[in-house]
Amino acid sequence: MTAVAPSPIACVTEAHHQAMALAAGRIAPTWPLDSWIAVNPWWGLRDLPIEEAEARLARRAGVTLTLPAGFYRDAWENGRIQPEDLRAAIAVCDSPLDEATLLAALKQPDQQAMRWTSAWEWLAHDAPATTDDSFEAVAELCAGYFDHHQQRWETVPGETLYGWWRTQSRHDRRLSATQRQRVASLPADTATARETLLADLALSPEALEALVHTLLLRVNGWASWCQGLAWHTPVATRHAGIDELVVILLAWEWLGLAELDEPHRAHWRAQWHQATPGADRDLQALWCWQCAYELGYQRHLSKKLATRPASRPEPASVQAAFCIDVRSERLRRHLEAASNAVDTLGVAGFFGMPIIHDPAGPARALPRAPGLLSPRYRTTESTPLDELHRRRYRQEASRQGVRHAKYHALSTFTLVETTGLAWGWKLLKDSLPRRAPAPSPTPIEGPFHAVGGEPLSLAERVALAQGLLGSLALGKEVAPLLVLVGHDSASDNNPHHAGLACGACSGQGGGVNARLAARLLNDSEVRRELALRGTPLPATTHVMAAIHDTLTDRVTLLDSDAVPSELSSLLEHFEQALNQAGRATREERATALGVQAVGDAQRLEALQRRGGDWSQPRPEWGLANNAALLLAPREASRGLDLDGRVFLHEYDPGCDPEGTALEALMTAPMLVANWINLQYYASVAVPKLYGAGNKVLHSVVGGHIGVIEGNSPQLRIGLPLQSLHDGTSWRHEPLRLTVVIDAPRERIEGVLARQPDVAKLVRNRWLWLCRRTEAGLELYTPAGWQCLA
Repeated sequence: MTAVAPSPIACVTEAHHQAMALAAGRIAPTWPLDSWIAVNPWWGLRDLPIEEAEARLARRAGVTLTLPAGFYRDAWENGRIQPEDLRAAIAVCDSPLDEATLLAALKQPDQQAMRWTSAWEWLAHDAPATTDDSFEAVAELCAGYFDHHQQRWETVPGETLYGWWRTQSRHDRRLSATQRQRVASLPADTATARETLLADLALSPEALEALVHTLLLRVNGWASWCQGLAWHTPVATRHAGIDELVVILLAWEWLGLAELDEPHRAHWRAQWHQATPGADRDLQALWCWQCAYELGYQRHLSKKLATRPASRPEPASVQAAFCIDVRSERLRRHLEAASNAVDTLGVAGFFGMPIIHDPAGPARALPRAPGLLSPRYRTTESTPLDELHRRRYRQEASRQGVRHAKYHALSTFTLVETTGLAWGWKLLKDSLPRRAPAPSPTPIEGPFHAVGGEPLSLAERVALAQGLLGSLALGKEVAPLLVLVGHDSASDNNPHHAGLACGACSGQGGGVNARLAARLLNDSEVRRELALRGTPLPATTHVMAAIHDTLTDRVTLLDSDAVPSELSSLLEHFEQALNQAGRATREERATALGVQAVGDAQRLEALQRRGGDWSQPRPEWGLANNAALLLAPREASRGLDLDGRVFLHEYDPGCDPEGTALEALMTAPMLVANWINLQYYASVAVPKLYGAGNKVLHSVVGGHIGVIEGNSPQLRIGLPLQSLHDGTSWRHEPLRLTVVIDAPRERIEGVLARQPDVAKLVRNRWLWLCRRTEAGLELYTPAGWQCLA
């Protein structure tokens, strides 16, 4: 059947610009490696049901969002999916398929999704001598433009990404002389070039949206980086935002289209005007199986939460507030088992301190707050700084000298010959077994300041303290010792180290935030003002900070010398409980890590050596296997073994009749947990597009931008294979997040009515929403709340 090309458009309209903006908005952002945070790669598609989003991605990127049929077949045969899960999934998905049809679907061979084809891909397919270099060329261009760390040829200050491409294309031998002349004929101004290209391509707004999104997905990593600039470095978008990248991609398509003959050009144009089809029968079946897989976990969780939790015989003497990170769940459980005097709480690990911390030396200041928040305050590494500054600057000057020598044209062979033995010794030394250093407390100088301003006023400090106390939900009786436990990890030669640190602190350790929060709550002026405002802290309560090393599960108490003498015996008891909890947690984690050591001392030594081994691809499993978020009082989960899979945030429904605290939790921690969960899900289900590939083949781009794999210039986002797979099987179950809330139905539904982004995630099935009852869990569906028996 011959496709007929639609008539060219008469002019470029506002609808075309809106279509381009919509397509660009479909790409999720990414963050630099040194301030890396987990991102939901489908954030820009949240307004679509997940099945419809998959149908679009199948046509535009050739991917599906479910696992292969064999994955569900194995889960069915080994009992991970039970018959009752499948029957419940049919009902929840309102599927027209019956059990027999679903079982038959598992026997069908997997089919590759048929994606739409760009002009250069069409040329490469029809002319074997032609190679599709356009997307590799765009990726190389981005690597060169954004790399200010290693490259020798710097961009002209203020030059746009499009302008850089237009200049570099004069020397691009992938282009013919005629094509280079065509590029030179394009306007030098990005906006004018955009208008010229849109007029020449002559697509309807709907077709343009499909084309632009498809092209961006071909360079998804760099598109995500350009999108991320608007989130974490807005000033850079004046020269290099995603709009600049779109114009370059359209220009390449414009060049390729000129090489097609008229019949192929008509086919090319017609495909973008096709309506995106809905999910076919096989994909409907796989989504039903995915739902059954998730319902199986939810039934298991429902039974646990219906168990009568352990009751507290007496008020706690120590309250320890941990980050909601799933790795805290195991330690909290063992800590409370080690001592009846200790109660634990869950709260976002930045402890309400949205700061940017300025270290001594040449290192850049980094935010220590959730990636969706702009830091409002600045802290500085404390004195004495002179010698520390000098040492760090000398180290960086040495590194820069070697770096410049390494990339100099005359040093290709001479540098290796003259310094090879020295570098050989360094490689040998780094290969020797050694321990990873434990996360150390960062000294802080004086009070923290507003960014670019004066030290915080008393009113500002009190407002911060009130926000923290509200999120902690300490209850009626505050313990004599309140400990804020941040967390960090330790590993050498690991570009993705920030992914193992605190996500609430933009991939940094939470010790600085914990120390600032403790200092704030111990401030006598702040305490007096809190008492006047009706949120007092007892004069007998002391607040201190600590760091949980998630590699070894050791907790280091900070500023313990400031603890009043009358609490010294309580502090000693707490340290003993922490040591006991650490031993139990290490024993629980050892098998999954393949640590065979017998005895805690040997086990601890093995974990430290994992972090110090520069060739170790997985020092720890991080947040692998995360599956749920629980917003409830600790009484709902105390004593329950949740397998280190649940984010635990304190929420007391009795103290929140208006639902304001719940709304804050569903628009902040819940979104963060969703981003983490779907990044892990995507890295398993769609690793080629959303995973970082093989760590063994990684090279870091630009010092901190990201990683590439092998000799490909495409930027890889998401998680490396080694963070998810142990070489034999997946260590992360790809499940959409199950959010469990201890609150009345009406309160939860009220938040959905007021918060459209949250409602989209729930109603379009990007996560599951449940409420806790005495009988177990109720699942929210468009047809109403359903019990999970």
